Amino acid sequence: MYDHGSMFILIIDSCLRYEKLFGHYVACLFCGSFALCISLLATQFYYRYIAVCQPSKLGKLNGWRLCLLFIPSIFFFFSWFFLVFFGMKKTEGKVEYAREIILEVYKEDISEIAFIALQFWDTDSDGSKTFRVSDWLSYLGCLSIIGSCFSTILFCAVKIYFKLKCSQNVMSSKTQELHSQLLKTLIFQTALPFFTMYSVVGTILSLPIFEIGVGLIANLCGSGACVYPALEPLIAMYFVKDFKNTLKCKSKVEVAVANIEMQKPPYNSLRSSLVLINKSLT
Repeated sequence: MYDHGSMFILIIDSCLRYEKLFGHYVACLFCGSFALCISLLATQFYYRYIAVCQPSKLGKLNGWRLCLLFIPSIFFFFSWFFLVFFGMKKTEGKVEYAREIILEVYKEDISEIAFIALQFWDTDSDGSKTFRVSDWLSYLGCLSIIGSCFSTILFCAVKIYFKLKCSQNVMSSKTQELHSQLLKTLIFQTALPFFTMYSVVGTILSLPIFEIGVGLIANLCGSGACVYPALEPLIAMYFVKDFKNTLKCKSKVEVAVANIEMQKPPYNSLRSSLVLINKSLT
């Protein structure tokens, strides 16, 4: 990935680099998979919202009806795919615009490799700018998907937070402690995808509007999407006490000590056993 002037470009870097047609499909699938990832995350938060705030509706999601939750994710996947396929396709104008910088950075002739690019306008010889309508529509479509997914997460997270917060007044101290752990987990699980995926991709796609070229830093889009799945479980492992104790093997030690205490013979039986041993020795 590379940001240059008014263009964001994604180049296929594999054995498919010189397969222009097939590489184009692969690039579009890669972008569509990002939409699938963020929409599935929103689906997860929506299910949490139903389970915590409206548990009476959980029965409506039993069996095959649970699959209905994934319809928006599939829709967003294909929407992003076609937005990229038609709006960011390779054109001669994009090839000429990026030829020099790609040759300098990657030592490749961009006309010979597969890529997709988002270019907001063309600059004519007299310096005037011509807006590229298809690229703008593609950009706005992708941005709306990001916004709708994160707004869903934010809405569900806020509702769950206040529901758990209000429920603490009628809970035992142990349950309150568990809910406090879940609240902290919820906050960080909401913030993490924002800083690793939503804000990163939205910012990188928007910078070319202002002709702010960040170059290879644009690869943070892919890096953030790859790092997030590995970091997300660590939040629960850190904040939820039971998970933390299991990782530290504390729970096993406590159970073992408890078993030893339960199996300890009473004082009278221990004393009588010692008396019998003394008699046998004498």
